[in-house]
Amino acid sequence: MEQEHNTSHRYLLTGLILGLAIGLVISLLIAPVVNADALPHELSEEAKADYREKIALAYAADQDLERAISRLELLHDPQPVQALISQAQNMLARGESEAISRAVADLATQLDALLNPGNQIP
Repeated sequence: MEQEHNTSHRYLLTGLILGLAIGLVISLLIAPVVNADALPHELSEEAKADYREKIALAYAADQDLERAISRLELLHDPQPVQALISQAQNMLARGESEAISRAVADLATQLDALLNPGNQIP
């Protein structure tokens, strides 16, 4: 009778381990959760660069500098003007679209003129 009692616990433990393993496989490989609601400052550097491009293109279309600034603030860049300038230079160096890199550079120019009146972008 004691042996039957031990075997029933083994089946319970085996079932628990198999259930956890199957649950992990499903949640990590088959149907992983995608966080579609990530905040801009949580993005990877590549995604942040894409976000800056979209901000610059939106600014080029509507010339709403306040809105562009509020969007850039979501990235939490310590120096947003410098980030835009270096991104525009990197885009040109990689041979990406000149129109988009110009839009990024124009946004950097306008932002610098607003934040630092009298200073010129190097």
